Amino acid sequence: MKSKSFLIVFLGNISHDSRSFKMYNSLINLGYSVRVLCTKEPDEETFESPDIVYIILKSHKKAFTKILTFYLKSVSFIPKADADIIIASDFFSLPVAWLISKIRKAKLIYDSRELYSSLASLHGRKLKQQLISMFEQFFASKCNAILTVNHTIYEILSTKFYNVKVQVLRNLPHKKDRSKVFTLPENFFTSSDILLVYFGLFHPGRGLKLYFSITEKLLAEFFNLKVLLIGKGELKWEIEKEIKKRQFENFVFIFGPYAPEQYILLPNVKKVIGLCIIEPLSKSYIFSLPNKIFEYIQHQIPFVASDFPEIREIVEKYKVGILVNPEEPENILNAIKVLLKDDKLYNELEENCKVALNELNWEVEFEKFHELIESL
Repeated sequence: MKSKSFLIVFLGNISHDSRSFKMYNSLINLGYSVRVLCTKEPDEETFESPDIVYIILKSHKKAFTKILTFYLKSVSFIPKADADIIIASDFFSLPVAWLISKIRKAKLIYDSRELYSSLASLHGRKLKQQLISMFEQFFASKCNAILTVNHTIYEILSTKFYNVKVQVLRNLPHKKDRSKVFTLPENFFTSSDILLVYFGLFHPGRGLKLYFSITEKLLAEFFNLKVLLIGKGELKWEIEKEIKKRQFENFVFIFGPYAPEQYILLPNVKKVIGLCIIEPLSKSYIFSLPNKIFEYIQHQIPFVASDFPEIREIVEKYKVGILVNPEEPENILNAIKVLLKDDKLYNELEENCKVALNELNWEVEFEKFHELIESL
């Protein structure tokens, strides 16, 4: 029997997107033939493979211009596209993926990572929300299957697209291979330090500005406190500016970016606490299941996180962190203090992370997707 072949379509650089890259690698490792159509900006890194086609896009100030350019440049690729299953890696890739699936008579899978009509960037823009909802309704209803990242969004999409199979595929990290290490410079830290860490993107709505006022208050009581922000994103220059403004150069440090498969080798310190304060800017944020909480679990780091439905389910089931109201800074501050002072609780949460990481990883999660594609 002929093995299925795949084409992943993604409006973005697969080298910088953990979900698409993990899906690509996992399918390859199972012996499937996989090609990728994605984009890159002029100075971005690429993953060298004859099976990955990069469409070069300039840096566009407006998202609409970037999306339209991707659609126009994709046309020349369509005659070369040949696969049994087309995967649209997000909403913005869906029209191109749908067109290829129609021409090639292939199956179509839509990876709905978020509630795209309720993105934080669309807050107060009802016309854009309605347009995205309308386009999603048209294209997604013609798919053979829809993936999504958590059970809350699954319930919404199952109701909206009742005639299409919807399946949860959480964006869990790989079980960390400690031979692939992202190392931090040791000279900034001592064994008596306590660390607050943030892994991920420096984007609005992730609590980054709030962390500065919390740090200021904590430093008055914990002189050995330091903060590590590890990642990349649009707010990086604002964060650097804030560090200088508050004279935090000896307390707050930015490192990264790091590759999704890397294990972050943290310095040898007294305690490490993860931060995952997602602000309630939109339904998409409120219903989110942030990758960083699973990264913290893989690194055996107890964490403080927003009390949102999907995050609450993980924290309450596995007992790996403390939930807080993201709109109450004092609540966040007190939760951090509890972990800093209560060694017994901290150690229990740390031990629970060691248990949870064996279940909450991509290798276990991907088995569900393998079953799905074999059924198409």
